[in-house]
Amino acid sequence: MNNQNLDALTPAYREQFKFSDENLVMLSWYARRILRTMSAGPARKVLSLGIGYQVLPRAIIEGLGSGLTRYTIVEGSREIIEAFRAETPLPPYTELVHSLFEEFHPKEKFDAIEMGFVLEHVNDPETMVLQYSRFLAPGGTLFVAVPNAKSLHRRIGYEAGVLDNLYRLSPEDLQLGHQRYFDYESLCKLVLDAGLKIVNVEGILLKPLTTCQLKSLSLPPAVVEGLLKVGAGYPDISNAIFIEATH
Repeated sequence: MNNQNLDALTPAYREQFKFSDENLVMLSWYARRILRTMSAGPARKVLSLGIGYQVLPRAIIEGLGSGLTRYTIVEGSREIIEAFRAETPLPPYTELVHSLFEEFHPKEKFDAIEMGFVLEHVNDPETMVLQYSRFLAPGGTLFVAVPNAKSLHRRIGYEAGVLDNLYRLSPEDLQLGHQRYFDYESLCKLVLDAGLKIVNVEGILLKPLTTCQLKSLSLPPAVVEGLLKVGAGYPDISNAIFIEATH
């Protein structure tokens, strides 16, 4: 996928997109989780793959602040980069790199690398994880998050005859540029095959019903928070899977 193709995907990263509210909930939780680990590190040099909804880079800038010496963000869409520059004050330690993830080769290593909701997009996720594992400094942490093919709501849909294949991509998946689904086993294998050690696996959002069904319930924020907290303990059936790994 080239940079021009990536610009064509930008409408799916706006509020009008069908799943934007749900995506923002999961991204916010993911941001909270990685900041907890990064702060304990502490992480001084951090790399993010992608800007997306801007949730992650903003959270890292605000959450780690002056503790950072370098924050590098690699993004393949120039349109998304320019929107981020226009909407977010960037500290001097922030570097925006317009590049495909596969073509990025930094001159230094990082204490933390986050690729939240990236591997479902790329042509070769195995090579991607191996490539970026080499960019980790000693003791550094790689953070990965992906949608889960075997999420509870997808399993229920399959048993109900609504979904004929747990790994089938929806039209909305294609709008976002997704190429595949992972499950708990395949994601763990991918990370381990890159020579990394998994130090933590969690779920993101226990989702028993479809997005439209959940929206119709108008769940209060406390219940959504409860679904996030409970989901952390069930990565095999949560809506997304989160992994922390190191050398």
